[in-house]
Amino acid sequence: MKRASAASLEGESSEVTGLFRISADVRPVETLFRNTIEQAPVGIGFANRDGSFRHGNRAFCALLGFTAEELKSESIGSLTHGADLESTTAGLARLWSGEIAHLDVEKRYLRKDGTALWVRATLSLVSGGGPEAECSVEFLRDISARKEMAAALLQNQKLLGTVIAELPLALVACDVRGQVTHYNPAAALLFGIPADTAAAVPRNPYPLTSQVYLPDGTTPAAREDRPLARALRGEKVSNAEYVIVRPDGMRRTALSSAQRLMGAAGQPLGALAVVEDITERRLNEDELERAHKQLLVASRQAGMAEVATNVLHNVGNVLNSVNVSASVVAERIRKSKCVGLTRVADLLNQHASELATFLAGAQGRHLPVYVQELASELIAERDAAVTELEAVRSNIEHIKEIVAMQQGYARRGGITDTLDVRLLVEDSLRMNEGAFSRHGVTIVRDFADVPLMQVDKHRVLQVLVNVIRNAKYACAEAAGGPKRVTVRTRAAAGAVMISVIDTGVGIPKENLDRIFNHGFTTRPDGHGFGLHSAALAAKELGGALLAESAGPGKGASFTLTLPLTPPESGHAD
Repeated sequence: MKRASAASLEGESSEVTGLFRISADVRPVETLFRNTIEQAPVGIGFANRDGSFRHGNRAFCALLGFTAEELKSESIGSLTHGADLESTTAGLARLWSGEIAHLDVEKRYLRKDGTALWVRATLSLVSGGGPEAECSVEFLRDISARKEMAAALLQNQKLLGTVIAELPLALVACDVRGQVTHYNPAAALLFGIPADTAAAVPRNPYPLTSQVYLPDGTTPAAREDRPLARALRGEKVSNAEYVIVRPDGMRRTALSSAQRLMGAAGQPLGALAVVEDITERRLNEDELERAHKQLLVASRQAGMAEVATNVLHNVGNVLNSVNVSASVVAERIRKSKCVGLTRVADLLNQHASELATFLAGAQGRHLPVYVQELASELIAERDAAVTELEAVRSNIEHIKEIVAMQQGYARRGGITDTLDVRLLVEDSLRMNEGAFSRHGVTIVRDFADVPLMQVDKHRVLQVLVNVIRNAKYACAEAAGGPKRVTVRTRAAAGAVMISVIDTGVGIPKENLDRIFNHGFTTRPDGHGFGLHSAALAAKELGGALLAESAGPGKGASFTLTLPLTPPESGHAD
């Protein structure tokens, strides 16, 4: 394109637009040149050697917020951000000295409103036809959005780097060849990666020095079977457990998950493994398991103690009856009319030589009547003694049954039997029978037909004895009203429900969630273990023990739900 010199462009025209004075006979190509500059989407500005602006196109003025006339009062230096002024001044000096053909920098300009604008500025010199450059031309492009994105990206990278560095999980990444490329401090500690690995030349492609074993802790895990290698082959590894022995001999248990890394085009980039040290968790789980087993043993012993206590109560009540019967028999024997037989025998012996005369006499005539009355008395004594002795025998049989039942449950604990659960309910009621009678509590049996079920008789009895005994105490402590305990059996889908409903003191709402807690009790002499052990036993049986109450003074209901078939892991013995 043919250039016009500054002299030829400075004519007698009255039209002054921007940088050049346009003559009246300007050619169309010059008009096109002028319009191209003015309407260009890129900011274009012209400046003198001292940096003062001569002209800026519309885009240039819009970027900086000045009009073309206002821009003439400013310079490159006055509008350059203070942090970029020194480098800008040095660059302009090199440009005007001819040291460089053009200057391309990223810098900040100050807009008219004082805000900073990140731009990419490309400057070169414009010749006016003479030996010296007439001015400089500057092309501006707004890069503030890119700068903000770059700053945000850098911030995110720093944040991500900090998170990865501080993460308690070990992160290890490798390339497609399986060579370790990245790892965080947790990984370096867990896998024994030397601190100087990054500076090592040549770099160790697999710096992990810890020994890796399968969960048994003795079988080595080959490198090709470890999560990174498996992920590279396309497997998705999730929560694979390993035992890691560090160089210092410390053994750690870890869970590892790994996945292959893919590029945007679907090409494999490598693999990433995330390893969690669960040593402490495993130790806590083992300790919890030991505590659980101990608690189950204590629960079983407490349940047996509850059963034994009820047995002793009932045996004691029966022994009271035996004692009463024995006392009655002893009293009757002491007051027996058999002494009269001795007197009759003495009289007959005294009058043996004159027996006929004696019997015909006044005293002898009464002797047959007396003997008849005496016989009747002795027969009545015999019958009363037989009755009392039968009661004693019956009570002794009752004691034997109670003791045998308790021994049977204790001996068969942990063994499942197929039976009608109502039999166990009757046994538990029989064990509490004396206590119910002593406290004036009425028992109501509301038994519906239920299917036979497989149960551990001892544990079910443990639960029922605790719950029924608790209901008895609740009724005994209630003030006024009927004292009644209703035992209800119902069949449910795949289960049997046994409910013990009392009219006792009730349970406050705030205690319903605590009543099965270990050590919680509202009785002054309670130990807070009975219901807790019952709930544990119900859970181990695969069922549940739930409590309901409308509040204080409104009674309570305890429902034991048992599956018809016990779970496989239902027995810890």
